[in-house]
Amino acid sequence: MGSIAPDAELLQRCQDGDEKAWRKLVKKYQNLVFSTALSTGLDQESAVDVHQQVWIELHRSLLRIRDAQALPRWLIVTTRRISYRHAVVQGRWVNDVREDMVDPNPATDANLVALEERFQLERALETLGGRCEEVLKMFFYSDQKVTYQEVAEKTGLAEGSVGSLRQRCLDRLRKVLEEEAA
Repeated sequence: MGSIAPDAELLQRCQDGDEKAWRKLVKKYQNLVFSTALSTGLDQESAVDVHQQVWIELHRSLLRIRDAQALPRWLIVTTRRISYRHAVVQGRWVNDVREDMVDPNPATDANLVALEERFQLERALETLGGRCEEVLKMFFYSDQKVTYQEVAEKTGLAEGSVGSLRQRCLDRLRKVLEEEAA
């Protein structure tokens, strides 16, 4: 997988009308936007609609974004606001709207940090790719506990090798995260 340019460079290139940079920017943050939409309680179809609206809004706002480091937070807050508006327009779960959705500003820094950390983890897993990405997602992105036997059946691995592969993949993931933090 090719390296992704820093946000400041991508934003500048997008502001200059570079379509390739725009595609890279969308690819870099698409999981963050989509998972944020889902975390607000929207279903998959609605989250897809919100996802598209967020990118339209970012395109309109490109020239107003001065601090590239603020981009992930801008995307999270914008996604939450659009998700709420979408839910109201669709008449969905309005009676059950969580308090933090009425005004996205009260979102705590801890919530935003957690979302940004999840995004970094997803990017690191994507960097690993292949079998490591597949196995780690089975273990850590499943709603239910996954056994070595289930992983072996789904991946074609020998059950006895799943544990050692999992550990090697976790070690590689840790290295990727450390390199990105440096």
